[in-house]
Amino acid sequence: MLWLALHLPHLPLEVHCRGTDTDQALAVIDGGRILAVNSAAAGAGVHPGLGLAAARSLAPSLMLLERHPAGEARALRQLADWALQFTSQVSCQAPDTLLLELGGSLRLFGGLTPLLRRLEPELAALGYRHQRGTAPTPVAAWLLARNSDSAPITDPEDLHRRLAALPASLLPLDHARHQALSGLGIRTLGELMALPARDLGNRLGKELLSLLERALGRQPDPRPRHHPARHYRGRLEFPTPAEGSEAVLFALHRLLQELAGLLRGLETGVQQLDLRLEHRRVPATRLQPGLMRPSRSPAHLLMICRERLEQHTLPAPVTAIELRAEHLLPLPPEAMILLESGAQAPEQHRLELIERLRARLGEEAVGRLATLPEHRPEKAWRLLPPDRAAEQRPDPHRPLWLLSSPRALRTGQGLPHWQGPLLLCHGPERIETGWWDGEDICRDYYRARAANGALLWIYQDRRRPGDWYLHGFFG
Repeated sequence: MLWLALHLPHLPLEVHCRGTDTDQALAVIDGGRILAVNSAAAGAGVHPGLGLAAARSLAPSLMLLERHPAGEARALRQLADWALQFTSQVSCQAPDTLLLELGGSLRLFGGLTPLLRRLEPELAALGYRHQRGTAPTPVAAWLLARNSDSAPITDPEDLHRRLAALPASLLPLDHARHQALSGLGIRTLGELMALPARDLGNRLGKELLSLLERALGRQPDPRPRHHPARHYRGRLEFPTPAEGSEAVLFALHRLLQELAGLLRGLETGVQQLDLRLEHRRVPATRLQPGLMRPSRSPAHLLMICRERLEQHTLPAPVTAIELRAEHLLPLPPEAMILLESGAQAPEQHRLELIERLRARLGEEAVGRLATLPEHRPEKAWRLLPPDRAAEQRPDPHRPLWLLSSPRALRTGQGLPHWQGPLLLCHGPERIETGWWDGEDICRDYYRARAANGALLWIYQDRRRPGDWYLHGFFG
């Protein structure tokens, strides 16, 4: 087995501000003291452990944010959902670490290095900074990650040597037991592991002894497997209200990437999104972009959301963004291959164009033309949703382009005129029908050639001899 630990030391700060790239000084407080700071606050001299008065004296414009333990736990669970694309065995270690067993995944990704080359940029794109550790046991991987030691331990024979060099301060002990270690002159795990096991258990507790045994692989260490939800609900709050669509899209992109990881892990896609933008003192803006087929491409989903968002004028700055996908749909194998390879068939291009038009113009504005078994030209077609197939009965004697209503033509010397006299090429074709519904017609249709070469579809109303009308154009 090979375990990867992803330690997130800045999680208390990132749950507040990963939806924005603000340069304002921010700090998270816990128990009246500074817990975490962003780079702007650190540049002003604010650091973890500092009191609030001292922090404000260093950075008068410092924004203080209360720690949000429930938000941190939710973020860790959603990251576990995202990590399922790399392995089915993911475990959360509260409050700030993910554990992934990669032994069964290495062959699929071509080894550890290619897997990490894909995982780490995607994790950074979600807005999380991390430290990683890789070892044959989860405890060893976790200790390496906490020490920011990213060199993997792949050989169990190296496990004891590498762990022995780690500082004992990494151990999850209370202040009194760390003081006891310091009093014994113990600085490293190697010095600690050199103590007799009985003495170590009596002095510092059996829990510490068990932890070291599990780190070395001498005791079993089963980890609870994370079970993902069959839906996605992501939320980001802005430390300061976001103005304009670009700031919203920045946060939305991170949520869509998180969603895409879950979809890849479950081999599913989404066809409907529910996007909610919250404002102060005015109702939330709600958008529900839909797709013609399930997708799990974050770029594709972002494009659809961008088109919908740009058609709306936000009533006020956005304080929070929430993205939901309630129904995860299986993706057929051929669709998954296309998505992974980046290749796109002509049909896929056509679907994306239709989706983009629907997002920009409205879902009712884009449809598919279908023919009907009806002789009256005005009633021989209908508009269907673009994803609904219909049997087509093309007629070479009918033009593709009909005018919304027939246009009267002037006549001269007994001939109809349109930019000059028209030459009747074919006809007449008599259409006399519709008596049963009160919209009856009685017409003689002709194909006519104009002086500029255009081919027109015209008719003479038999009820008013001499009256000619233009009804359509041939291509």
